[in-house]
Amino acid sequence: MTAGPQGSGLLDRLRASRPLLLACEAIGWLHMAGKANAAFLRRHAGQLNEYDYQQWFALENPPFPWSDRIAWIKDDFPLSGKAWPSSLEAFVSQHTGRNPGLLGLLQAGHAMASGIEKQSYPDHTVRYLAQDATHLWLVSPFGHPRRNLLSNPPDVLKDGGWAALVDGIDKLLRELEQLGTSASATWEHSVDDWWKWRESAIGEEGRLRHAFLSTLAETRLPNNDVTLWDQSYVAAALFKSAVAGAVLVNDSFDWNDAEIKQKTRWRVLTIGFGTDHYEARAVRIGDWAGARRDIEHFFEKIRKLIEVDLTVGSLVYRDTNTMAFTFPGLRADATAGSLDNNTADSLRVAIERQIDEYAYAYKFETPPFCRLSGSTRSFIGMIEERRKARNKLAVPIHRAWTIPCADKEARGHVCPVCRVRFNGESSGEQSNVKKQKPCSVCRERRKGRLDEWFKGGTETLWISEVADDNDRVALLTLSLGLEPWLDGTHVDSLRGQSIAEWRRHNPKLESKDNPISADRPDKPHDALVSYVRSKLSSFDKNDPVLRSLQQGYQHESDWPPFFSKIVEDRSGALSWGSLDDDKCARWLVHQLFRKLPSPGRVYRFWRAAEEFFDELESRFRELAAAHPNRWRTRRLLVEAKNGEWQENETYLGHHNNAPFELLYKNGRFLTICNLARVLGEADNGASPVKQTIRLKDEDGKLHDLQISKVTPADGDLGVYHPVIVLDKRPLRFRILVPLEAATHCIEHAIAKWREEFARVFDRLPLSIGVVAFPRLTPFQAVIEATRNLEEVVSNGKCESWRVCSTETRNGTAALVFERQDRGRDLVLVPTLLPDGREDVFYPYMRVEDREVRFPRDFQHPEGQIFRHVCDLRPGAGVRVDPSRLAAVFLDTTARRFERIEARLLSDFQRMRDIWRLLRRVSPSSAALRGAWAELEARKREWRAPEGDWLPGAKEEWRELARAVLAQRLAVMGAALDALVEAAADGALEHALEWHLTWLKEGVEG
Repeated sequence: MTAGPQGSGLLDRLRASRPLLLACEAIGWLHMAGKANAAFLRRHAGQLNEYDYQQWFALENPPFPWSDRIAWIKDDFPLSGKAWPSSLEAFVSQHTGRNPGLLGLLQAGHAMASGIEKQSYPDHTVRYLAQDATHLWLVSPFGHPRRNLLSNPPDVLKDGGWAALVDGIDKLLRELEQLGTSASATWEHSVDDWWKWRESAIGEEGRLRHAFLSTLAETRLPNNDVTLWDQSYVAAALFKSAVAGAVLVNDSFDWNDAEIKQKTRWRVLTIGFGTDHYEARAVRIGDWAGARRDIEHFFEKIRKLIEVDLTVGSLVYRDTNTMAFTFPGLRADATAGSLDNNTADSLRVAIERQIDEYAYAYKFETPPFCRLSGSTRSFIGMIEERRKARNKLAVPIHRAWTIPCADKEARGHVCPVCRVRFNGESSGEQSNVKKQKPCSVCRERRKGRLDEWFKGGTETLWISEVADDNDRVALLTLSLGLEPWLDGTHVDSLRGQSIAEWRRHNPKLESKDNPISADRPDKPHDALVSYVRSKLSSFDKNDPVLRSLQQGYQHESDWPPFFSKIVEDRSGALSWGSLDDDKCARWLVHQLFRKLPSPGRVYRFWRAAEEFFDELESRFRELAAAHPNRWRTRRLLVEAKNGEWQENETYLGHHNNAPFELLYKNGRFLTICNLARVLGEADNGASPVKQTIRLKDEDGKLHDLQISKVTPADGDLGVYHPVIVLDKRPLRFRILVPLEAATHCIEHAIAKWREEFARVFDRLPLSIGVVAFPRLTPFQAVIEATRNLEEVVSNGKCESWRVCSTETRNGTAALVFERQDRGRDLVLVPTLLPDGREDVFYPYMRVEDREVRFPRDFQHPEGQIFRHVCDLRPGAGVRVDPSRLAAVFLDTTARRFERIEARLLSDFQRMRDIWRLLRRVSPSSAALRGAWAELEARKREWRAPEGDWLPGAKEEWRELARAVLAQRLAVMGAALDALVEAAADGALEHALEWHLTWLKEGVEG
């Protein structure tokens, strides 16, 4: 497949400019590098010094040769007019200004990434938001303190850290010049060299990424949530795409336009692929592992195409099914000299054709999806683009697509995995074995994932190694309610400033009394709205209030363009002419004081979710590997005396009454099972020697294995963690763990979520699904049950909770809520910043009240009131997106079709508390089972066929529960009251089902 004439020409034009575009991206990474110096932080933390981060290169001894390092770019790509600044140092020293040419495009990317155009407070009005050297914190985008940077500095801020960074920058730029000036810089075979250079700088282990991730772009509250990496990477991505747009329109681009910073816009290129289809079709976990490996490689090839080969954009979002890249846009004035819609679509088609070639090379049964958004100066539309892609991909073959290799084999049965190819004829096999045989493509995927596994690593591919001592496994699926944060909806609940605090710290504006709240000190929000509304009849660029709230206000000339600039990051279209004065005033006040969903911050939201799941995975590995028998995580090499064995084939047998599974490779067997079930703690591993074990191969044939020698497996394959990661993206994390470890994994996830997201617990729910199953359960049934669980826990509606009591002490608000189901939840929310100041930025809740009542209250223009947790009063109604957990045990595959009940996370903790109580007071597991069997029998008898209690039966059953539990368990007092309450609300049944039935635990320990 080849691109059309116009599309092909556009691709050639981009490839010819590859050195220029990648050099511009590198300039974007480094334009704020001076902020990675501890002197920058100290200067803004009360320890004044002469350091100027925009002149860092000149302050080095000897001066860093910035201009010399990038001079080759200007020589090789002279461009026209004022494309290049008079001094190349201007890319560092003037990136906050307003200039034409390439510098103007960098300034546009910088302003867009930071949101500085929309929310730039005059310095003198926000000095009170500065941090000092004793408490200079990097926080998560949800307000959780991560690191006190000067008291506990990361490597880049320690002695020698800056010098090492400068050396790294010098090396990066030297390598850039070497690649950019080589004769093959624009050739196809140089793409891999460019990719390696780029990944070494900003890949997952990239030295520049690592340094910038650990420090801040801005030190002032509450902008200390965005790292230097977030802002630099996004600014570089936007700069690169903007320059690519100029390259594509060639001579018609106006390099002399001094307003280029304000006029530049971008598109979002969304690439989608139906990953879920391959997961749903997997018969074995190996089918999914192999497909997932190919899809990962496919996505990497797409990244390499967009980011390096064509150098037209950079990745700004990725999940299981979609990737989003920056892309050149149409200028705000829609004039010639920028990438118009027709040309942009021609380029999209050319890119799609190239991606199709990749998909055919991987023999995928389904086509990719490629879509361009409209031109914008915001990223929040990216989530809407993702939704459109997801809807399109719901139909696996959503456009014309020739299935690779479908006509290669016309005999045999339909492949049980892909279901679109034949598996070929097989002689000498039983009929049912023939039907289970995959086609050549699906077989190759299985084999490919196995070959990759043998290269090393502590991962396992085998459910038999994950299964616990009861031969059971749990698939945990976790997700965060991130979408409303990525599309900007929930960012409305965060404050850039509190109106009350701004008024308190700015009693005078330009030597005059601040007019806000003079007569309404309890309602500064309403007072400010009234003030702004009174000013809308004419535009006064000298208004002291508005000048104090927006640095650029004094440079505007009329309300419509100012309004458009301030609200343009909204996902919905807001037009000055379509709103009345009251709505305009409310939108302006809201936007001027909210935290902005700048591209840098949206990218930070994505990364925060990734970090959360990365850290959970690390802890889950530890929990799953904890076992008194260290054979739990070991493997053995087994040599056979006899037999003809098939390379890369698995064999299943039993030894010591436990499953004993082996993989044959290179003349020896490797154990791929839980050896703690086969060998004792004190066993040296030699016990199977000279024994004969009957094995069954993948075709069902029996073989006798006579073991001659057993040795510990060496290298990376010698030890493993008994977990299998099925999927890990910002919106979802799926992992297989031993069922016996699932409880501790869930408790750790809940505790971590409560600690890190306490300030936004009501707006960022954690959803957990648990599918427990015996090892031999068909993988398709497990995945189908998992999807059902995910739908149940993620589709819960926002609930109305009632405040029962509040108490704030030692910087923590203790809130007791009555839920919709009449249960109660205790929630702890931090209310102080680490330096002791009150947190007026994050801990706000959506209340049902329709009136502003407290100084910290603020109101969304559409009416929603947000109230600080310290101002909540008993009886107040609040809106909560509840965190839920749902679980199912597939003792039979039919369970996946049964109705699933979702519980709140707090119910899981209560269930655990009830179990701990039972272990203390129950005389035996038999007594406990007997008591519950009696109560269950009465419950069935006293309920109607529809499940409702018969009249008066519920209270009678509760009294029966008291009598039965007291008699059978010999329990009394408060313990009995707690158990009766748990029996009535279902917590007791939940505890018994989870621990006695699923985990096979006993109260005896």
